Amino acid sequence: MAINFPEIPEPPKEKKKIGRKVLGLILVIWIANSLFSSNMFESVSPTIEIEEAEFWNMKDPIKLKIKDNIGIKSYKITIDKGVGDLETFAEGTFEDSNITELDFNITIKKGRFKSSYTNIFVEVEDTSLANWFSGNVAKMQSSVTVDKIPPKVYMISNSYGIRRAGSAVVVFGVEEDNVDEIYIETESGVKFKPQPFLNKGGKVKNYISLVAWPIKDEKFSAFIVAKDKAGNRSSQYLSLYLKEKNYKRSNINLKTSFLTGKIKQLVNQYDQQAGYIDSPAEHFRIVNEEIRKENETLIYDFASKIDQDIVVSEFNIKPFTPLKGSRSVASFGDHRHYYYNGNLISQSMHMGLDMASIARAPIITSNGGTVIDTSDKGIYGNSPIIDHGLGLTSIYAHCSSIRVNVGDKVQAGSIIANSGKSGLALGDHLHFGIYVQGVPVRPEEWMDDDWIKDNITDIIATAKQMIERQ
Repeated sequence: MAINFPEIPEPPKEKKKIGRKVLGLILVIWIANSLFSSNMFESVSPTIEIEEAEFWNMKDPIKLKIKDNIGIKSYKITIDKGVGDLETFAEGTFEDSNITELDFNITIKKGRFKSSYTNIFVEVEDTSLANWFSGNVAKMQSSVTVDKIPPKVYMISNSYGIRRAGSAVVVFGVEEDNVDEIYIETESGVKFKPQPFLNKGGKVKNYISLVAWPIKDEKFSAFIVAKDKAGNRSSQYLSLYLKEKNYKRSNINLKTSFLTGKIKQLVNQYDQQAGYIDSPAEHFRIVNEEIRKENETLIYDFASKIDQDIVVSEFNIKPFTPLKGSRSVASFGDHRHYYYNGNLISQSMHMGLDMASIARAPIITSNGGTVIDTSDKGIYGNSPIIDHGLGLTSIYAHCSSIRVNVGDKVQAGSIIANSGKSGLALGDHLHFGIYVQGVPVRPEEWMDDDWIKDNITDIIATAKQMIERQ
């Protein structure tokens, strides 16, 4: 038997229209949400990074970088050459760009600048459809002072000559309002930092520095270098008569008792891993080369420090006589070659003057100064270091006891320590060293009253007279 179902009436036309509208509205909302949640409408502006430059010499480029997270559509870089005279340095437009980063080196052609300052304008637009399809825009303005004139360097006075491993002094003037860096550099790359000297205002600033001829350099030449904040650089040759100095060479045969005694003790103290090596010759090499290098680097770190803000007005240095009534037992600059069982196993340079008198003899500083270190320094043992000003420091090594502390201001004639045999020393003695900004130099020069007068103090006195007459 057939079953007759009741007919279901169709919805009214009005309800059909409402459903379609709701469906259409949902579709529009979904499309809009998809568009605005994509990168097409992102609202992050491009970034502009320009090298910070307060001054510009127009030779060295100013580095500029523009970036965007989705893509760069257009950019424009404009330079004000002076008095509102704008010049487009670079511009560009990209269609459907995937370029997200651009780098520029900004320069200006010579002879086309009219002012002592400039403004750099940068404008960047990305490929976003945000901001009513106009994209995100970033703008930047950077102002710099134009300085094309290098500093001027004037020689005032300097020592007549210098010996290998010796010292000299130089006094000079620099005319520059915006000094960035001043130094004296040797051909081997060693730099000496000058200090202000007797400055009383005016365009020319005066400087003074001790310099040294490093013993390992067979030749010597040096230049005074002045740089300004715009990157301009000038140099002046330091004219010094070069006096060659030959240093001793020693061949030393090592005894097994020394290697298994003092050397083994130092290895165990300063390089415990090397203690597992069963070779007296290798132990000595480690002490004489590796530990020595560490110790001398530590000394350099202390002796090379100099305050370039201190204005020097006097440098009344006297001859050093640290151990009265002593005799010299080893000279400075001795190039020592060490042999064991007939084989050369190590070499080193002796960077001080060894002096001996009685055991635990009082060590006296002949010049005042500031104690900058009193630590144990490996092969040098207990070694106070005193800063005498102008980059000149003295070290007193192998002490049995030290009577001063770091920061003490010692006066000439003060007993600062007692001689001994700490470190790599078999007998009681003093290893006395002099450094010029960390470079070891011949102590004998600084122990000679005539040498100090002719090469240091008279030169400074002459410079003072010349400056006073300016």
